[in-house]
Amino acid sequence: MKNIFWDYLFESSELIENATNDKKAVYELVSARLETIELLYERSFEPVDSYEEFVAVKLIKAISQVIKK
Repeated sequence: MKNIFWDYLFESSELIENATNDKKAVYELVSARLETIELLYERSFEPVDSYEEFVAVKLIKAISQVIKK
């Protein structure tokens, strides 16, 4: 599970880095990737067992909520 999570984050960063200059398309891509991470991993990691992953998901959720406003 952890490797899939980190692979998805890496893939997301690659997609974002290689996105077009169309700001709306990039925004939609980022928003969709963050939302997917939230949905897939929100309850997958416990801070005692997987602290780094737990913190990454918490940060992603916070960023996702801010850009949805």
